[in-house]
Amino acid sequence: MRRTAAAALLPAVAIAGAWLSLEQPRLIVEGAAVAALALLPALVRARRARTAAVIGSAFVAAWIAFPAEPWELLPFRDERVVAQVVREVAQGVVDFYAVFLPFEPHQNVEMHSLVLCAIFGFTLGVGLLVAARRPISAAAVTVAAVGWPATLAGWSAVAFGVAALAAALAIPLVLRASSARTLVGGAALGALVVVSAAAASSTTTLARDAALDWNTWDIRGPARQATSVKFIWDSNYNGIHFPAEKTVVLKIDGPESPHYWRTTTLDVFTRDHWFENLYWLGQVDSSSRTLGLPSLAPRRATDPRNWVEQRVRVEALVDDHLAAAGTPMALEARRLGTVFHLSGGVLRASALVGAGESYRVWSYVPDPAPRTLASAPVRYPSAIEPFLVLEGRLLPSFGTPDRKRTLRALFDDPSYANFQRYRPLDVVAHRVAGRARTPYEAVLALESWLRQTGGFTYDETPPRSRVAPLVDFVTRTKAGYCQHFAGAMAVMLRLLGIPSRVAVGFTSGTNADGTWVVTDHDAHAWVEVWFSGVGWIPFDPTPGRGRFGGDYSFASTSPTAVAALRRGELSKSSRPIPNRRPDVSDLGTTGTVGSRAPSLVGVLLVLAALWVAVVGIGKTVVRRARYLSRDPRRVATASRRELEGFLRDQGAAVPRYATLVTLQDAVYRELGLDGRAYAIAAARARFGPPHTVDQGAASARRELRRLLRAARGELSLWARFRGFVSLRSLRSAGTQ
Repeated sequence: MRRTAAAALLPAVAIAGAWLSLEQPRLIVEGAAVAALALLPALVRARRARTAAVIGSAFVAAWIAFPAEPWELLPFRDERVVAQVVREVAQGVVDFYAVFLPFEPHQNVEMHSLVLCAIFGFTLGVGLLVAARRPISAAAVTVAAVGWPATLAGWSAVAFGVAALAAALAIPLVLRASSARTLVGGAALGALVVVSAAAASSTTTLARDAALDWNTWDIRGPARQATSVKFIWDSNYNGIHFPAEKTVVLKIDGPESPHYWRTTTLDVFTRDHWFENLYWLGQVDSSSRTLGLPSLAPRRATDPRNWVEQRVRVEALVDDHLAAAGTPMALEARRLGTVFHLSGGVLRASALVGAGESYRVWSYVPDPAPRTLASAPVRYPSAIEPFLVLEGRLLPSFGTPDRKRTLRALFDDPSYANFQRYRPLDVVAHRVAGRARTPYEAVLALESWLRQTGGFTYDETPPRSRVAPLVDFVTRTKAGYCQHFAGAMAVMLRLLGIPSRVAVGFTSGTNADGTWVVTDHDAHAWVEVWFSGVGWIPFDPTPGRGRFGGDYSFASTSPTAVAALRRGELSKSSRPIPNRRPDVSDLGTTGTVGSRAPSLVGVLLVLAALWVAVVGIGKTVVRRARYLSRDPRRVATASRRELEGFLRDQGAAVPRYATLVTLQDAVYRELGLDGRAYAIAAARARFGPPHTVDQGAASARRELRRLLRAARGELSLWARFRGFVSLRSLRSAGTQ
């Protein structure tokens, strides 16, 4: 038993580590618990006891993987539990091809459940094969289990290969070692093989890369030896550290005025942090150039006259995100292979884009006048709702009647513990911008307060937070860097009912002879706010960082515009149109839920689905209701009528008052099946002596189920569907 445990341990660790690498953050405790459960059956010697251990371990692992109480997993207790699990599994499989990896497990629960299922299933298989002393098969399963996540993620091929090879070699080594000396010698030889393979495979791939981790902002390795820079864009507030020497990461030609080069957006705020949560819209390959119009983008974005061309050359940035200004509308990137177009106007390549690569992108970059934003109607379609969510709670939009009362109810609800911690930010937001008559006035009030008048300072090593980082930043320390300023402003805007998100990427950099030179020091985070009819507009609350070319923001390059904004001259306008049903003309051609008239085809499909459901379910209810009797003769009659209905729904000519013999002949003629056993049992129930009718009724139902199961097995899917929706059995049913 100890040998079995030792042989299966390293493969279990490798399998769990490989699958958990698809998540960020990694829920190691749950993964380890599931792997340990999968190993337990292999340690049981008796076959029957091992089978029981497999069932028990699977039961507990399912309880961990899927959000259900243990008793809810009992068979046949509640069919809705099984259906829910099936739906979650299906959704999880789909998400692996729609969500970029690594994924956030708390936001993608179904995917996390599948990861735990994969860990349990593969580890269980390896453990049972090891217990059966089949090392080659166990090694093959290990290689497949560790390699599969690599095909999903597409990264760290060397690391995955080394882990798979080491785990696979450990199985026969431990099982066949005859002594400790043999084991040590074999382990040394195996280690030599693994190290040699890793060195051979990584000779051309290991470079002197510097990784600029957005979470820690710490250069890994001496800056002067760095040949490339990598970023992790999710937010964190633990401090940053730039290297002394700047590294040029991008050079961009085309735009005359400064723009921020966005790489991605952080749309979800949960557990005190902003996270990337994008979905797939389409893809661009060598044969295509124009991108689809994202939802929430205005129609004017489709006009090429409103586009800004950018010719981007990658100098030292290694990333799969493509930097671009505004909302990308067209892309020419043949050398990059397939590029995915994601929600929020984000472009992401199927592989890392390294130094020396180049691409051209055309973006819609709105540059509205302040009066345009001040008079923008407060029309928020349903597609904007994700940008009004905080800690999983949908907040009322700006201008909604009684929105303060709704917010107060949310804060007072004790079940919203995570949400309650942001009450201080709500108080500050309403103190600073609560009197704003328009969303634009509120945005300017918060941007100005954070950037100029609120007493905040830019600090790359801020004090550690004692509570929620952004709450502590706004109410106590008032010291932080761009992640603090942008994250706090976006949270407060959502509390005010204004759709917002955090954008990350780079500031414009410096202009050298018409080329924008962007360095690693220009990495930045800012805020984007959505205005109806205009789209997403950037604002920057971080003091001393970056400038926009437009005159609508306190981060404008024009001192005159900033002074006018401070005096409130440029934002004065008529009050916006109140919140009402969104106008289709304000949205893009892709539309949004509830923003366009439903299509005729869609209505017909929905009606057809409802008709199928009503007919099929109605027939089932009527059929089952006939069996609601304690009289065995009535039960036998109900079974006869069920068989009659089945035959009629399949188009068989069955007389209205068919006898059991007639039905037997019809079954043989139409289906080629022998129905004598059913006919005999039904006759005994209907016409037999009293002491035999109960047994006859039970036998009749049993034989009918067998007969119908065999009949359905002979029918095509179309024939079965046609019978399911047929009305012949209902029309011909009479009092029999």
